Amino acid sequence: MSVDQPIPLSDVGGIDRPATSRILATLIEASPLAIVTFDPEGIVTLWNPAAERIFGWSENEALGTRLPFVPAEKQAEFLELRRRALLGEAFTEPELHRRRVDGSPIVVSVSTAPLRRPDGAIYGIMSILMDVTEQKAAEETRNRLTMVEEQLRQSQKMEAVGRLAGGVAHDFNNLLTAISGYSDLLLHRLPDYSTLRRDVEEIRKAGDRAAALTRQLLAFSRRQVLQPKVLDLNAMVTKMGRMLRRLIGEDIELSIDLSASLSRVKADPGQIEQVIVNLTVNARDAMPDGGRITIATADADLSSSYAAAHPGVVPGLHVLLSVADTGRGMNDETQAHLFEPFFTTKERGKGTGLGLATVYGIVQQSGGHIRVNSAAEHGSTFLIYLPRVEDPEDGAEGADLPLLPHPSP
Repeated sequence: MSVDQPIPLSDVGGIDRPATSRILATLIEASPLAIVTFDPEGIVTLWNPAAERIFGWSENEALGTRLPFVPAEKQAEFLELRRRALLGEAFTEPELHRRRVDGSPIVVSVSTAPLRRPDGAIYGIMSILMDVTEQKAAEETRNRLTMVEEQLRQSQKMEAVGRLAGGVAHDFNNLLTAISGYSDLLLHRLPDYSTLRRDVEEIRKAGDRAAALTRQLLAFSRRQVLQPKVLDLNAMVTKMGRMLRRLIGEDIELSIDLSASLSRVKADPGQIEQVIVNLTVNARDAMPDGGRITIATADADLSSSYAAAHPGVVPGLHVLLSVADTGRGMNDETQAHLFEPFFTTKERGKGTGLGLATVYGIVQQSGGHIRVNSAAEHGSTFLIYLPRVEDPEDGAEGADLPLLPHPSP
């Protein structure tokens, strides 16, 4: 016999074929892994004790039947795997969803290979299965805990940054009040022909621009004074439609998709208007070559599990306002810093980095929640959830709101 040829098990130690068969039968019976064989039609031809422990069907119940351990929604997947095996392919699937005899779900790792006769013809399929349900559940739990911990850290970081930004904005605003006040006094005292008027006017304008920035910092830190009213977001978005179309330009399509029966929210109308404008400008800037912005509204019910996965979220009835674009999207690193003050991906001089920070602060101060779904080169969708108002006490506003003259920086 050539050294390159395998040595048959029956030739080792004088073991004959009947003995080999008994050894194989013992191995199959004692295996901690489920071992199952099928004929080409999917009829079970071998079902070991481990298969009975994992799935619940006894050997007598399984043999000669086509067991219903594949859920209906996984039938197409099962047929494709069977087709591959019958074509001679051996493969391993680390995670397949099946069901037990009582209907409960189970996750299994499966190694499959064709069964061949001595002439090479395939007459069946063998699968070796391991129950990984508990491992997958533990892994998912770890992933959820990691996600919650990361979101909690992000929330704490934003809270700390907000306190810092609010303190700086408050003190800086006091200084600006003095600068603007003395500028006004000088302008009042200087005659119209004075060459100094233009310089003082520039100081006054710079003070106004700085005051606008401090207002955005105060919005981010949730220290601004709000005047909440019961709002109809549909009426607000409709009212702003013409202005928003002028704002985004001709190369970008604006689509508005409003829920026919939208609930009301209670928020400061001017601040919510600023949120819509800032998100629209942000979407526009993400599409320098054109694209589509979609503003939509809908009622939403945030579940307890959703709230548990997003620290600071209160479960219950909300109204969803979303702004989606078909632009460049954002990677994970950008999303991690998205709402931080002065963070921007724009060129120097093209943005202050306060637009989305302002949006974050307004939504938080309004008792809402904001998150973003995005991927590089696949666009972005900002989702804002505001608490639903069940009993409007002063009627819904929205159609007669004063519009902002221009988007905030």
